[in-house]
Amino acid sequence: MIGMSRYYISRAFISVAFGGLWALTGSAWWMAVLVSATLFALFLYAPHSGRYAVHPELGVMALQRDERTQTINDKAARNAFVIAMLAVAGIAIYFGAMASADVPVTALKLVLVLAALAYFLSDFWLRRS
Repeated sequence: MIGMSRYYISRAFISVAFGGLWALTGSAWWMAVLVSATLFALFLYAPHSGRYAVHPELGVMALQRDERTQTINDKAARNAFVIAMLAVAGIAIYFGAMASADVPVTALKLVLVLAALAYFLSDFWLRRS
C-alpha cells in the first residue's frame, strides 16, 4: 500500500466500529449507517483541512500535530469533559432525587452528543484566531 491508503482503510474500520457501537445502543440501523458515514467523511476531510501536517510515509499515523494544535485540542477536550460531567451530574440528580427512576439510555446518548458538540464548538472557537 502506498500513500494514504493505510490511513483511509484504518479510518474506515474505525467508522464501521463506531457505527456498530451506535447500533448496539439501540439506534435504528439507518442511524448507525449515517453516523458511520459521517464519521468517515470527517476522516476523509481531515488530511485536506489544513489542521494537520500530512506525512503519507507514516501510514496509519499520517496526520501529525504541532504544539499549538495539541494545546487547542487539549483545551477543547477539557471543555467537553466538563460539559459531559455536568450533564451526567444533572441527570443523576434528576433521576435519583426527583424522578426516582432508572436513567434511560436516550439521556446518556444525548450527553454524548452534547459532549461532542461542546468539543467541536470549543475547538472552532479556539482556532478562530
